[in-house]
Amino acid sequence: MGNLMKGIKIAAYVAEIIVAGSVVIELVEKYGSRSKKKSAASKVVVDNAVTEN
Repeated sequence: MGNLMKGIKIAAYVAEIIVAGSVVIELVEKYGSRSKKKSAASKVVVDNAVTEN
């Protein structure tokens, strides 16, 4: 029974590391693509402001 519990704990740690890694990847994708969209949107706003004047 002791070895089974150790195995379950190790499996839980491995699963936790995998989940944490996927969360980090999702955050990088979210904020990485967001900054690109922001810069493109700000360029459009600047272009519109220039053409209106």
